[in-house]
Amino acid sequence: MRSRLCLFGLFLLSLAGFAQEKPGEAVNLDRVEIKGDAFPGGKVVAVIQARVAKGYHVHSNRPSDPRYIGTRLTLEATAGAKLGNVAYPKGKLEKVAGLDQPLSVYEGSFEISVPLGLGAAAKLPLTIPATLTFQACRGAVCYKPQKLTFAIVLPARP
Repeated sequence: MRSRLCLFGLFLLSLAGFAQEKPGEAVNLDRVEIKGDAFPGGKVVAVIQARVAKGYHVHSNRPSDPRYIGTRLTLEATAGAKLGNVAYPKGKLEKVAGLDQPLSVYEGSFEISVPLGLGAAAKLPLTIPATLTFQACRGAVCYKPQKLTFAIVLPARP
């Protein structure tokens, strides 16, 4: 009976592990918001709101050491849209045990924005494929870089 209870306990522990995020996959998109009215010839700003799981951090877009992989948003060139310069938040300096200098990181929630100009002949709705590349770390342990793909959708006017 005791061995069955132990096996059942191990089974439950293994299921609990599946419910948690996998190491390195600690960033999720909360939402993509379009600020402004999307119309041919107009301009809008796409605001990407991301969230880093508790206990993790990702290097900012300007890591404190060139060996670290910074967070980067890339957008595919799309007919009808002119992509502006991506604006990243300033990283938070964090001292990590085992490292000599503090790291420039994002923790919790952060926002990245990018202005988008629409050509006079732009056809709405317009979908712009996007990729957020990051490297998640727990303390001084970093995981394989990840890519989170999503779309920025500029809706048609009602």
